Amino acid sequence: MARTNTMQLVLNGRFLGRPVTGVDRLAIELTCAIRDILHQFSDIAGHDLGQLEVVLPNDGAAAADLAKLADHAGGLPRYRILGARTGHAWEQTALQRYRPGAWLLNLCNTAPMLRRRQLVLMADAQFITQPDSYSLAFRAWYRVLLTMVGRRADAVFTISQFSRQTLEKYSVVPTGKAQVVRLGVDHVHRLAPDDGVLDRFGLLRGQYILVIGSLARHKNVARLVEAFVAADIPGVRLVVAGGGNPTIFRDAGLPIADNVTYTGRVSDAELKSLYGNAMVFACPSITEGFGLPPLEAMVTGCPVIATTGGAVPEVCGDAALYADPFDTAAWTEALTRVAGDPDLRADMARKSRVHASTFTWDAAARQVLGYLADRDGDRALLSALARMPAPVVASYW
Repeated sequence: MARTNTMQLVLNGRFLGRPVTGVDRLAIELTCAIRDILHQFSDIAGHDLGQLEVVLPNDGAAAADLAKLADHAGGLPRYRILGARTGHAWEQTALQRYRPGAWLLNLCNTAPMLRRRQLVLMADAQFITQPDSYSLAFRAWYRVLLTMVGRRADAVFTISQFSRQTLEKYSVVPTGKAQVVRLGVDHVHRLAPDDGVLDRFGLLRGQYILVIGSLARHKNVARLVEAFVAADIPGVRLVVAGGGNPTIFRDAGLPIADNVTYTGRVSDAELKSLYGNAMVFACPSITEGFGLPPLEAMVTGCPVIATTGGAVPEVCGDAALYADPFDTAAWTEALTRVAGDPDLRADMARKSRVHASTFTWDAAARQVLGYLADRDGDRALLSALARMPAPVVASYW
């Protein structure tokens, strides 16, 4: 039976109070794209086809946190602060009970266990496949939480075919239930690069290789550093960005060399500059549920050497050069080859821009809204979505 009421969407905004990581970027950009589509349709139709509200725990989140979801004019979204609890306890109590007739959007893995009318986006199953990167308590809690949510939630999304298959393999989500949403990367275009980061770390344009790192074992940064030091490429530096305080890499025993720079956390504007001025971007991860950083690098025309692990080949297609994440010699060879061949880099840069242009948050948002509208029999929203130009998708997907 068709629903006659406007679609009501509630965003689980628990993630807004923390530093932006890959999964947080996903949640921010997908939410903003959903909001923009609903506003666009409302302007055309003369009435609301859907409404979005953000709910937050009472943990002191500031306007600066909500500003991550501000519209292009700087307007903050409609929001409400719920209850007195925070964290997982808040999700399982106040959030679970809030507006049960609305679609609750949980875009950062966790969600209320007992709620059915909700969408949960599970990025990957790395808490199972990469146990060395997580504590025992974290793995045990996620196993219980995500398995229960995967069975009860009316809608489950993930971010690649690889992640879907892995979630199914370990029975986190029933076979055939999870939908794959194709993420966007066009948020990079909105950023003005902060080239001051180059001066701050003494970097020369086109004379460094970039990797975004952390100490999580599956990020495999130590192997890349080892491969780079072995390559001994004259005049080229390796820049390891991210991971908090740069001293944590040195304290963890990663190689220290004159041609290796650990920057620590950088801003989005600084990261865009690092992407755009790098000789090549390297992604050595053992596994990734999607692999947003390689695509962000591609947007700027940066050549990419990528892992063969996880979803990265699925996402990067034929626009990247690949190396086995367990083969140090293969990484040394790939780094040496790309650094020594400007024609290869130019060809990879061209392919990178073309490939990355097919990943848009607008298309991702339409996919999510279309699925929910179809579940509800929302003919007005389905009709509006159908009138939009078809999104461009890569043929390999």
